[in-house]
Parts: sequence; C-alpha cells; structure tokens
Amino acid sequence: MKRKDFCKAVVTVVGVAGTAASHPSPANADVSGPPTADVAQIYELQAAFHRAKTAQDLELMMSLWAPNASLKVQGDAKSPHVGTDQLRAFWAGSGSFKNRRFSLVPSYKTRITFHGSTADLYFECHDVGDYDQPTRSIVNDTFLAGTLQNLNGKWVFSDMSAGPSTPLSLDKYYA
Repeated sequence: MKRKDFCKAVVTVVGVAGTAASHPSPANADVSGPPTADVAQIYELQAAFHRAKTAQDLELMMSLWAPNASLKVQGDAKSPHVGTDQLRAFWAGSGSFKNRRFSLVPSYKTRITFHGSTADLYFECHDVGDYDQPTRSIVNDTFLAGTLQNLNGKWVFSDMSAGPSTPLSLDKYYA
C-alpha cells in the first residue's frame, strides 16, 4: 500500500470515529462551552493536520492555515514564521516532511476553548519514525497551541506556537 493510501485509510477510520463523537465527553477532551458542530470541525482540522504531516502533503497542510497566520516554534532561530510563504518553507523543511513519520495524538490531552469566531486549541503530536518497520519508535513529542479563526465557516490555524510536549502520561488523568 502506498504511503498516501495508508495515511488516508488510517485518518478516514480515525476521522469517522471522531465525527461520530462530535459531542466529546471529558474522557476525550476538555471543551469549554456547549458541544457543537464547531467542535467536530476543529477535530477534523486536527485530523487533517496530522494527515498532512504523515502523508507529507504540503498543499493540504497549507490549506489549514489562515493567509496571515503565524507559527512560533520554540528553539527555532527563524521563528516566528508569518504568512503563507514562510509557513510553506517551514513545513517543507520540517522533520515530518523530510522523514517517514506517522503522527499520533492523545485525544485526552486536547483542549478547545471558544471565543465567538476564534477558539483556543491545544493538542500534542507523538511521531512514530519508520512506522512500517520493526525498529519503529517515537521520534518526536511536540505540542501545537494557539488561536484558530473561523474564516467563512472554516476553522483554520491563525496564531500558533509549537514546542516540546510533556512526556505522554496517563497518571495525571487516572490517579
């Protein structure tokens, strides 16, 4: 199976499960305000982000960002990356687009807070390197957090920050 086909199949299964749960419970995420179709759309944005990384689909990745969006990356001397051209250059040179990785998301750590036509979002990415090989391992743990914008009925990334995430741990949630 080709990489893109594999990624589409996995994200389709995950996306269908996520859409079916468009009213996430606290076990899935922390959402402020009433569950709405906007919650499902933001989960679809998050799924598309990980599909873009895993399938190395730069056009899909760029379609998820507002034209004047910014991305601040901890430890990146060129940060912040502002606007379409700088974001495209950042993603094209990133580890996800230069290496074979499959991106996983612990849904219980996702946080969404609505503010009218904007929303705050926090989620984590745990990237598995060489995911189809016996020697696969977690090669990157990062977060993406910041402000989303609803542009003409479509949620997009607007003012985001990224950096190392805390170790993947359930202790805090199941102690």
